[in-house]
Amino acid sequence: MNSSASSRNECQKALLAEDDSLIRELVAHYLQKLGYEVCEAPNGAVALELLEANAGNSFDLIVTDLLMPKASGETVVKQAKAKGACDRFLIMSGNPVGPQDKKLGIGAHSRYIEKPFTFGDFESKLHALVEEPIPQGA
Repeated sequence: MNSSASSRNECQKALLAEDDSLIRELVAHYLQKLGYEVCEAPNGAVALELLEANAGNSFDLIVTDLLMPKASGETVVKQAKAKGACDRFLIMSGNPVGPQDKKLGIGAHSRYIEKPFTFGDFESKLHALVEEPIPQGA
C-alpha cells in the first residue's frame, strides 16, 4: 500500500486480538502506520468484550490470532459476524494453515498470515483483503 492507501484508511477502526504482547505491539504499529485506529485485546475474551462495548459501531477490520487463551480467534470471528460487527478478517497463526483449517467456518472475506511475517507480508495480505469486494447483503 502507498500513502494514498494510508489516507484511504483514515478514520477506519480495527480490532486487534493477540495474546503475545510483542506481536500485538508490532501489529498495532503496522495498522496505525496504515491509518487505522486500533483497539487492542490481549486475549479472545477481551476481544469479545470489545465487540459488545462497540455494539452499533462496527469495525472495518478484525486482525486476530487463531489460538488464544479464553476464546479463540475463530470464536472472535464468528461472534463478530453474528453481531454484524465486521466483514473483513485477517487471521494470524504461528502454525501453517492447511486444508483442514477450511473447516473453521471463518469463510469468505478472510485472509491468513503465518507468523513470523514482515510488514511487507502483512501489508500485502491486508491490501488483498481490503480490495476484495463484499457483495451487498453479505
